[in-house]
Order: sequence, then structure tokens, then C-alpha cells
Amino acid sequence: MLFILGPGGFEPLPVTSQHLLCAQYPGPPPGRSYRQLKLQCRSLLIKEWEEAAPGPARYPYRPSFRPHPFMCLNKFTAGRLHQMSSGKSYLGAHPSWSDDAPTTCPNCEEAPETFEHAILRCSAKGPARARHLQGVSDIGPDAPAWSSVPLLGALSRYIGSTATAFPPGMFSRPTSSAASISSQSSNLVSFGYCMSSQES
Repeated sequence: MLFILGPGGFEPLPVTSQHLLCAQYPGPPPGRSYRQLKLQCRSLLIKEWEEAAPGPARYPYRPSFRPHPFMCLNKFTAGRLHQMSSGKSYLGAHPSWSDDAPTTCPNCEEAPETFEHAILRCSAKGPARARHLQGVSDIGPDAPAWSSVPLLGALSRYIGSTATAFPPGMFSRPTSSAASISSQSSNLVSFGYCMSSQES
């Protein structure tokens, strides 16, 4: 049964009107499956979403109907990634609370502490990068690291071991906290299951 919003709230649409309405929409086109129609509708909705409410220039990642794959990581690490990718984190180049905060990386003091610098460029984190991120060379919107179970696990371990984008003063010895912060990411079996469940 179909309903319309009337003076007294939602009211049943008259049967004759329902028949006329259904007659105008006989069903999906021949040869088109439900999955094909759903993907087409989602694509059109994403396009309208981007045009009607575009994201800020600092956020190049496209909207999606599915959660980001890194949401399968532990809550704390997923929060670091959300904040860094949106440009609103504890990194020096992402001041959210004070406009006069220093933007230079406090670890190497060589460049502004952006998301890319903290993950891929900081010389002070070179040993940790060599240990954890040998397969990660890009963190752009289409980078393989965002959809690969091993690479996301490696990225999580790197963030935990280097305390990247952690709240200031959270740990006096960040490397000793890596095991507790990113322990969930090492369980790639359950992590992989979480990733695969998003495909349905």
C-alpha cells in the first residue's frame, strides 16, 4: 500500500491512484538486473551528493555508501586516519584549536607536518617506515593502501609504533604502547572478514 502526506498526516493513497502510479513504472528495463540498477542509482546519488554538497578542498576523498575499509581497524587507529585524512588532526599542519600553533614537524623539524609528510616523508620516522611501510608509497584517494588488508594493517602498526597524530602527551613512551594500540590490526583474519563483508 502507498501513502501520501495529507492534512491529518500520512493517508493511504486511493487504490485507483495506486494502479495508475504502478502502471507508469512497469519495472526495470529488460536485461537489467537488480544489482545493475542499484549500482546505477548509487552512482547517480553520489554525483548529486558531490554537486549539491561538495566537500572542502583539503579533503580529496569521494563520498561513499560503504564505510571506509579502515573502519575495520581498532577504533583509536581508525579515528587517527579519519582525522588526518580530513585535515583536522593533531598533526602540526592541521591546527584545529589554535591558529598560531607551529606547523613544522616536531620530529624532524624539516617540513610542515601534513598527513603525507607524517606517513611517507618524515626522516625521523625512517626506521619505523622501513619496518612497517615498505609496500606503502601513496596515501591519495585511489591508493592501494586504502583497500588492501595487509597494507592497512601495516599502516595501523606504523601509526601505533610512531604515535602519529596521537593527542599530545598521551604516552611518555609511544613505542611501548604500539602493541596495545594496534593489536587488533594484527589479526588480519578477522580484519579480512570485515573487509569482505563490505562487498555485499
